[in-house]
Amino acid sequence: MMDAKAFLRGLETKAKTFAPSARATFEANEALCSWMLDPLARWAEAAYGDRAFEDAAKGYAKYCLGVWKCQQLYEKSGRYTPESMPDLISEVYEDEGYMVPYMWAAILIYPFWPSMVSHIALYRDDFLKSLPVGAKLLELASGHGVMGLLAAEARPDIHVNGFDISPPAVAVANRLLGVSGHGHRVAFEVKDALKLNLTENRGAYQGIIAAMLAEHLEDPRPLFAVLAHHLADDGLVFFSTALESAQRDHTFEFHHESEPVKMAEEVGLRVTRLICDAGVPAPGGRFLPRALGMVLHRR
Repeated sequence: MMDAKAFLRGLETKAKTFAPSARATFEANEALCSWMLDPLARWAEAAYGDRAFEDAAKGYAKYCLGVWKCQQLYEKSGRYTPESMPDLISEVYEDEGYMVPYMWAAILIYPFWPSMVSHIALYRDDFLKSLPVGAKLLELASGHGVMGLLAAEARPDIHVNGFDISPPAVAVANRLLGVSGHGHRVAFEVKDALKLNLTENRGAYQGIIAAMLAEHLEDPRPLFAVLAHHLADDGLVFFSTALESAQRDHTFEFHHESEPVKMAEEVGLRVTRLICDAGVPAPGGRFLPRALGMVLHRR
């Protein structure tokens, strides 16, 4: 049976340039990273076969190279330069050839990037373990579905509903779901997370995940309104975003950690835990790419 190290072996075969740094991050945090990657390796092998690990490595390498190129352009232009949103939807989120490798990369950055690895502990220890018994969990922009599936794996008492705008991403999530053994408690659906009905189901969820979503929006404020509307009085939100970190589909430019905090406070949410770790800046660059994560609850 495959385990976390299958992903490292894939990198060493198909993404040799990126393998040493990934291995160093993994080995420095092996127990934490294995908590995420061990079940994913089982699901990936069952859903896609042995080729999943080489495909994941190729997707990860393509993603890392794209991030590097976008950050170089960001330094030159002084601002994000995303494509127009309609083009992003048709050329990125609805393109299976782009989205499937992207989905592998989007989960592998957690155990392989120093700026992201602390998010695993925040998610597991400060969010999942603190959810009320029998919690109903909502994941916005669920993508590959791994965060929701890990929630179900760690907490056999909870139910998860995940929504994403991308049909190829939801197809990946449902393929992993089909072999996870959690099909009776988890569901993924193609739906725009920001178009959920705000006139119904107020406070219906004791847990909400909005991981690396805000930076993809033209304006994140409606996202915080959705979080506040659907969160139960005893519930928690796991929120994360990128700051000064350019990518092809990053649209909203956060510069200061206080910006998402203020947006949360404006809708009546309060930060109980916040982490922010830096990535690798361009030598002599103006911008410091960071990954921010926080747990929110009602005031």
